Amino acid sequence: MREWLLADPRFDIDDIVALADDQYGPETEGILTKSPATLRRHATITATVQLFDKAKEFLAVCRSVDNPDMPDGRLLGFCWFDRGGYTTYSTEEISNSKFHFVDKSLSPRLRITLINEMIDQHILWAGNCGIPVVCSTSIRMEHNAFVKIHEKREFTVNGSYAWIRTEKGLEWLSRTSQVQKNLQGDPHP
Repeated sequence: MREWLLADPRFDIDDIVALADDQYGPETEGILTKSPATLRRHATITATVQLFDKAKEFLAVCRSVDNPDMPDGRLLGFCWFDRGGYTTYSTEEISNSKFHFVDKSLSPRLRITLINEMIDQHILWAGNCGIPVVCSTSIRMEHNAFVKIHEKREFTVNGSYAWIRTEKGLEWLSRTSQVQKNLQGDPHP
């Protein structure tokens, strides 16, 4: 089993930095000089601020719980979204994904499940904050699966950018949630 929680600045930051640095750090080699201390500072500030203002940024972790195949508390992944993005040709606010990181040693099925859960959280958070557009991007060399996940969810994909109006994303979530209830035989659809 797994559990999603808002990142806690006291307990989650070291694991976030380690996962990002160990597994995703090579993606920027030769382009950016990595600074785990800088990531630690930004993640700590974001996790602390969201304790008091959940509408500023969103940083959540997924950990293993009650799972005989994995040690309890193991970080499986984390997602981080911000707000306040704008294009030069629109006045509508955009929530951008900063990270959708999953432990690459997990099974492909679980990695895809976690990415889908991250996208759900992004859409729901943007909806709760009144942000009209959600944007996911990838700098990874291998981003085809990431893009396909977004396409299946009715995002518009341009290169490695996936965009959706938050309202459309919420409608998609509602439809798929209803389908799941019907498949499970929920007597109160």
